[in-house]
Amino acid sequence: MNFDFSDDQKLLRDQARKFLHDKCDRKSVRTVLDDDKQLFDKELWSQISEMGWTGTAIPEEYGGLGLGMLELCVIAEELGRSLAPTPFSSSIYLFAEFIKSYGTEEQKKKYLPLIASGEKVGTFALSETNGTPKPTNIKTDFLSGKINGYKSPVSDGEAAD
Repeated sequence: MNFDFSDDQKLLRDQARKFLHDKCDRKSVRTVLDDDKQLFDKELWSQISEMGWTGTAIPEEYGGLGLGMLELCVIAEELGRSLAPTPFSSSIYLFAEFIKSYGTEEQKKKYLPLIASGEKVGTFALSETNGTPKPTNIKTDFLSGKINGYKSPVSDGEAAD
């Protein structure tokens, strides 16, 4: 049994690694971390969006590349390796995956193309202050387009649209 990446996945990894080596050095990471007003590297986000990374595992019918989770993991591993200051995990792994799995068709058509293009940043608010996330502990509600309650922590919540 071969557990190695396919040749295409290795090529994707190598391209991502080279790109991030060139565009995301330690100085640029430190600049974002030291600036209280800069939530993430918007230029880097724009560039990875243009390359389609934000739409890697989003189906083509919703504006994504339609690749698999393994390809998404290859890219995420390289983003982590470079410490890329982007909302990739919250927007792509949490928000997009939740909408893909549990969203209505209307929600998929509305949000997934915006996430795939990098135009919008999403996140996922799960935990509340009162213990384990289970249905009986949920006190937060959503009425008339507003979330009422308290969720903590919400990864990239301040950066999310």
